[in-house]
Amino acid sequence: MSRYADLTREDLIARLEKLDKAGPSTPTPPPPKPGHKKKARGKQENQAPFHFEANPTRHIAILVQYQGWPYSGLAIQPTIDLPTVEGELLKALEKTRLIAEGGGWEGCEFGRCGRTDRGVSGEGQVLNLWVRTNRRRGDGGAELGDSWREAKEAKRPRVKKRYPEENSDAEPEPYNSEDDKPKPKKAVVKSEPKPPVEIAYAKLLNGVLPPSVRVLAWSPVSPDFDSRFSCQHRHYKYAFHRHAIPGEKPLDLGLMEQGAQLLLGEHDFRNFCKLDGSKQIENHKRRVMKAYFTEGEYPDQIVFNLIGTAFLWHQVRHIIAVLFLVGAGLEPPSLVSDLVNVDKFPAKPGYIMGDPLPLTLHECAFEETALDWRFGPYDGPYKTLSVDERAKVRPLAESNLDQLERQLERARQEAYLRAWQVGGALRRVHDIYGTERIAEHNATLYPTGGGDSVMTKVYHPVAMRPVGETPDVVNRKWRETTGKRKEEKRAAERAAAEAAAVDETTAGIAAVAVNDK
Repeated sequence: MSRYADLTREDLIARLEKLDKAGPSTPTPPPPKPGHKKKARGKQENQAPFHFEANPTRHIAILVQYQGWPYSGLAIQPTIDLPTVEGELLKALEKTRLIAEGGGWEGCEFGRCGRTDRGVSGEGQVLNLWVRTNRRRGDGGAELGDSWREAKEAKRPRVKKRYPEENSDAEPEPYNSEDDKPKPKKAVVKSEPKPPVEIAYAKLLNGVLPPSVRVLAWSPVSPDFDSRFSCQHRHYKYAFHRHAIPGEKPLDLGLMEQGAQLLLGEHDFRNFCKLDGSKQIENHKRRVMKAYFTEGEYPDQIVFNLIGTAFLWHQVRHIIAVLFLVGAGLEPPSLVSDLVNVDKFPAKPGYIMGDPLPLTLHECAFEETALDWRFGPYDGPYKTLSVDERAKVRPLAESNLDQLERQLERARQEAYLRAWQVGGALRRVHDIYGTERIAEHNATLYPTGGGDSVMTKVYHPVAMRPVGETPDVVNRKWRETTGKRKEEKRAAERAAAEAAAVDETTAGIAAVAVNDK
């Protein structure tokens, strides 16, 4: 029964007059229709916009894995609009509001360990940057030190939604039943304070990154940590098949190992790289610590491992190309020694470098105490914990790690299945015609990696080929052409900025003079 059924006509008129004096009230929305889905809530009309400067930041490192073939390299290309790994990371960091929108890499003081080129993958790339944090000084967690910065600005007050004031003279409406009466609030039982946790950076970023890019871990780092200059050595891997070309003899691993050993030590690797005049590199000496071969995951697969303190542009791909020539029996292992002898070869002879697809940046190594990887929101020491201590915090430190493992395993199995399907035609050819084949060409074939090969009618030894320009000539030509144009452009921009500043100052002085009169 309606609660107004027992009221007289005079009572109803009096009640309506009181409601008119109280002013309009917020209408009650109609009940949802059956089967009607509630629309997702967007930004509230009175909600304050996110203000990044009102949040503290901290210095962290992230461990990143990426597939190189969908991208035009790791680094963002400022003059070319092509997909890059860093481009995807930057979008993800801004979308999750971990860095200020529009600030770019400069705004978060970003650094990378190694720059990989188009088609090259990474499973151990380390990046460092300053990101938003939910930690506060003195919150009882791990010491933050100088790797934590206060917010640059105070938090803006939250805008509260205003409602029409209720008329204090209005009589309370009667309740139909006891169920309509508001329930008394239950007493809140205070639990013990939980240890402070951090934003789950890896999980948060993986939620918006494409599947070809995954954040494997994050670590707090010192304020002076730089993923490039703090790195002690880089480890690259290059995979290939011994029987790289059907019908041709397999690569001689023994000869390739002899050539690889001649790389060890510090050498001038100008003849094992691509020269870049824009970088104006004068010292091409680099130290190779280890160079060796291991068996891969598949039959007939071999992995070349190269570990060094630093590498030049395309250095690994040039090294593997020379080793392929040695393994094919076209060059002696001593070619490696000849090419690092700049007195004998002051400039690089022409040869084709290895394909980028099989190359992976496997590991970037740092001091033992520099990094302490974890996946989840746990923000405390992890590497140094005992087995029992680690078991207690593992659910928090490795939160949602199983989801990452499922994603990577799914991608791995999908790649295997694609390779199996592509190989179906080859299996049918072998079923029909057999695997024994006699070469029907009168030419020389040798592999360049990634399944590609070169066929030449007459093979010319590398030592007999024309050489390119020396690093000094390349650097000088760049300074006299592109470098000069860039410097003239910068000078013109500086002059224009200075002229504008002078005009603005002159206008200000003139305005003051007019006001004085």
